[in-house]
Amino acid sequence: MIKKSLIALAVIAMAMPAFAGKLKIHDPWPTQLVPQEVCKIDVVLDVGFYIEIVDEKPIKVTQDTGSSDPAKTYTGCKKTDVKSNFAAQLIASIAGRSAAGGNWSVTVDPSTVPAGTTNVEICVKGTGVDISKLTGGSKNVKVAEVTIKVLPAA
Repeated sequence: MIKKSLIALAVIAMAMPAFAGKLKIHDPWPTQLVPQEVCKIDVVLDVGFYIEIVDEKPIKVTQDTGSSDPAKTYTGCKKTDVKSNFAAQLIASIAGRSAAGGNWSVTVDPSTVPAGTTNVEICVKGTGVDISKLTGGSKNVKVAEVTIKVLPAA
């Protein structure tokens, strides 16, 4: 008799499906057909670094009448929001991009921004800019180009 019971249990065990996770048995089922929770599964993702300079429009420069050489010195600033999901260090560089040449410099204030939205000011200055090498009466002539790079802040 014991042998027959063991064989019957072995056959039943082989016929049962394998269950992963938690086994939920609802017996008897509620009197109404109501969905029964079986499990919850987490959804995950790897979060990358995100940063956006909101206003990427050109910086307008004008003659710096307060400088020692106003005919060849041009300055301009703009404010823009920087949105990021990490603390970031902003590294700015500038290069002349016209026949007018000049020695250009750029500053970003603040140069380190926390996660979130931060208003920054980007200022440029060109000295030794020779506008006689540009066509008179032209509008929106590109004379320099600012490049902004970013590093995670320590």
